Amino acid sequence: MQKIFALLAVLLLAGCSNTYSDNQCIGAMTTQEAYGHLNPNRFTIQVLALREERQRDVKNYIRSIHGQQPIWVNWKRSQGYHWYAVIYGDFATKAEARYMIDQLPADVRQQGPFIRSFAEVQSDKQTDVFRLR
Repeated sequence: MQKIFALLAVLLLAGCSNTYSDNQCIGAMTTQEAYGHLNPNRFTIQVLALREERQRDVKNYIRSIHGQQPIWVNWKRSQGYHWYAVIYGDFATKAEARYMIDQLPADVRQQGPFIRSFAEVQSDKQTDVFRLR
């Protein structure tokens, strides 16, 4: 039951009234459904990881990241806490991802975004995902 409420909270935080819209959430899914089709040799940027108690901050970060790149919000339980991680983009190279970090708003860059391969993201099987954009 807690898991359902947490997933609904992420939907609400994202401002999604319709889970299948062109510019908003396009759905809740498993790690495999969200990332399984992506090339594991490509890269993404983890821009934020927050404990559940600070989940309102997720909404502000999502709103401040502009552009057409996809955004995913991952939810999982780790070390006794519920965590939200926001990852951004699908980049061919680390250099492209590094360039995009420099383009992020200053408040997002201050949180220390870092590059992850999709191989790493795909290996995390205990995550529920909402894809935005």
